[in-house]
Amino acid sequence: MVAVAQSYDPDQMIIAPTGFEKRLTKLGRGFSNILFGWAELPVTFHEKLREGKSFQYLFGVVPVLGTTRAVMRTATGVFEMVTFPYSDNEVNFEPLLEPEYLF
Repeated sequence: MVAVAQSYDPDQMIIAPTGFEKRLTKLGRGFSNILFGWAELPVTFHEKLREGKSFQYLFGVVPVLGTTRAVMRTATGVFEMVTFPYSDNEVNFEPLLEPEYLF
């Protein structure tokens, strides 16, 4: 019996995304950030609650922090949706905010 084997090198087998795919990813990320920017408020509250912050912190600081994060995420989404067709292929298409997607 003869056995045939094939080697697998992921660096050679996985095709790099094209410029068009990168632009569509940027558009989708921008749309997601606009759609779910408001969700930074409950996410921030939940994170700080799990950290064990005090009652005063949760109801005094977290609304300001969450609102700031929500405005930043929504504005970043608008920026990414407006600029996605004007980017060059050499431009870095990395997300501006972490996490890339809120959910």
